Amino acid sequence: MTDTYAGGCQCGAVRYRLSGSIPPAYACHCGECKKQSASAFSMSIPLAYDALTVTGTPKVLETVAHSGKPKYNYFCGDCGTRLWHSGSNPPTAITLKVGTLDHSGDIAPVGHLWVSKKQAGIMLDPKTDQYQTQPDDVLAWRNNLGQR
Repeated sequence: MTDTYAGGCQCGAVRYRLSGSIPPAYACHCGECKKQSASAFSMSIPLAYDALTVTGTPKVLETVAHSGKPKYNYFCGDCGTRLWHSGSNPPTAITLKVGTLDHSGDIAPVGHLWVSKKQAGIMLDPKTDQYQTQPDDVLAWRNNLGQR
């Protein structure tokens, strides 16, 4: 896919534009992702933060990732919509939340993390990468998504 994509938070206070190809998406079924999305899983797209043109100023919440390293969660300070995560503040490499795109209906995950925590009744495409937890090198895995 190549095009210009737009997205943002629910209230419109933070908006972004992304030009070029959208990398393959993945779904995470861990407890933290279920909580932040208020759903059965969260879908993300790994990309460089400088690929976005952002208007508005997101707030950031620092948490601890499964690796024990800091994780920075960027969200709208007005409506609370989670927009992206990063291992750094300011952000460099991010995982953009697919649900924040204005049009995301054609984006399907090519991989699934933490399927051991998957919500009952959710069926996964057996052709996708699936990990009971996550790969030892999750960053390398994200960078190679869709290259099976």
